[in-house]
Amino acid sequence: MGRPGSVAETLRVGPSLLGGLASLEAEARRIMGDDPAHGWPHVLRVARWARRLVELEGLEPRWKILYAAILLHDVGRSLGGPGVHHAVASAEYAGRLLPRLMEPREVEEVVHAILAHSYSLGVRAESVEAMILSDADKLDALGAVGIARVFHTGCQLGRSFEDSLHHFDEKILGLPQLMYFESSRRLAGELVVRVEKFLEWWAEEARG
Repeated sequence: MGRPGSVAETLRVGPSLLGGLASLEAEARRIMGDDPAHGWPHVLRVARWARRLVELEGLEPRWKILYAAILLHDVGRSLGGPGVHHAVASAEYAGRLLPRLMEPREVEEVVHAILAHSYSLGVRAESVEAMILSDADKLDALGAVGIARVFHTGCQLGRSFEDSLHHFDEKILGLPQLMYFESSRRLAGELVVRVEKFLEWWAEEARG
């Protein structure tokens, strides 16, 4: 089922379902690095959320497509140049890499899922796999993990705490409305309560 800490193991899918795609995992991990907000740890958390949604919703995804999309959805953050949207760079990388491992239609589906997971591109998910990836990625932006990610990324970008706090209002608190599955909306609602409580504590402490 894959080595410990692998996406294949997290999704609970074996080599017979993945074919030659399992060989991609080490390369994806090398590209993404260990940044806790958007690197390999994020990919594993997205895989865990994806597996949970599959079970809660009783879904039957095409595992090769979902696996490849989860693996590659954020590689563009490391590979993309200045001014290139990370999802576009990730999709372009997938489009170059996957044709030797998948059928053309499958590659198109992976590229679509990668583009549709992005909050800012505004591409609507049209497949079950794209919906799973989009919801799982957004669930990782909520709750205690989401709070940590906002401030970690803010520090990397040189943002003040105040600027990072604005990000919750601008994006994070609205994510539940963008979920595709009922289970995702329920989970997101629970996680948003944690974010809102944190913001209440922050405001209380800031007032002194």
